[in-house]
Amino acid sequence: MTDRRQLVTLVGLVVPLLSAAPSMAQTTTVACSDTSVLPNPVYLAGSSAFEPTLAQLAVQIKAKQGISIVYDPISSCSGVTDVSDSTQVLSGTADYYVADPTQSSGVKINNCTLAGGTKPLIGVSDVAYESCLGSAAPATIGEWHGPVQSMLIVVPEANVTTTAMSMEQAAAIWGCGANGGVTPFTDETAIQQRSATSGTQIMFARAIGVPEVAFKGHSNSSGGVLVTSLLAVPTPQTAIGILAADAYATQRSKLNAVAFRGKGQTKAYYADSDANAVDKKNVRDGHYVIQGPLHFFSALTAGQPAVNAKQVIDWLTGNKSIDPTDTNNTNYITTVASLGDVPQCAMTVQIDKDGGLFSPFTPPVSCNCFFEKAVSLVSAAPAGCVACTTDAGCTGGKRCQTGYCE
Repeated sequence: MTDRRQLVTLVGLVVPLLSAAPSMAQTTTVACSDTSVLPNPVYLAGSSAFEPTLAQLAVQIKAKQGISIVYDPISSCSGVTDVSDSTQVLSGTADYYVADPTQSSGVKINNCTLAGGTKPLIGVSDVAYESCLGSAAPATIGEWHGPVQSMLIVVPEANVTTTAMSMEQAAAIWGCGANGGVTPFTDETAIQQRSATSGTQIMFARAIGVPEVAFKGHSNSSGGVLVTSLLAVPTPQTAIGILAADAYATQRSKLNAVAFRGKGQTKAYYADSDANAVDKKNVRDGHYVIQGPLHFFSALTAGQPAVNAKQVIDWLTGNKSIDPTDTNNTNYITTVASLGDVPQCAMTVQIDKDGGLFSPFTPPVSCNCFFEKAVSLVSAAPAGCVACTTDAGCTGGKRCQTGYCE
């Protein structure tokens, strides 16, 4: 696939990985500082792509730990700036989350009004500090890695012919627009981008070699807005956009993902092992290259974050179970897996920087088998996985981890 002017199929068909989840309803009723509704609030700001996952985890945190997550999904780099710059504060409204069985997702997003001078305790970004602000984080800012996200090229469901794309083709579309000559994507009003402060766009930019500030196409303030814009294009065959996998997981009935061939690769890969899989295998082993861990940032005092910041970060990264009785942290793994991301415990590679190189990775506790069980929604152990309760039930140098020999 060296000719960028004609798209061809490099891999198999795309089919939904998970059933689509509808958007969560929103209402504005309270002040974010109203502790009768939001006890022990902890303020976060950043990535809009992470919100579907955060909403589910936030409900669990409030139920099990009595802490209310209040989130402003402004953009990845705005979240980084708001935490690192003492002059930056939040304004307007933010989101909080309540369990609601009338919603298919089981969670409802409510809006609350922010008090003047509200400062986020935690910044959430799809990309690293350096990718946002151009330098390494100072010693006064701590950074932690969470679930691994993948960023996808997406087209409307009606487009069943565009199934794969090379780095060069993507660079021509988003870097040159109408002058790129990649048919049928030559209408810049139909090409959808995010913004230069979006983690989705920055990670995608690193993969295709086009600066995030130089993207062509219609700009969108969030992944949800991008989906709306994409689906509103009168000629679906000409519409194309970029979207985080966790945002895509809620839109699978409306969109198709496009396999991607990165720099130096000889074929294109989906985020999953094949068209019917839900295993994020190509993310977990590094074949799908547009990926990276979620980043959490918080200010440090004497080298340590605030106690409540560290607690929330531990729960959101999977370092500690939200429910103390969930000793294997399986609720966290299931939540993250069901919403299109990969917990660190299911990864076998790590990336050195946004758009960088992969190296082998062995997590402190592995959950590959449990992850595959969670995403496939079956009760039986995945093929090749041996269930266990202790290390004595494992052979070949494996030990019992998250209920399976690994």
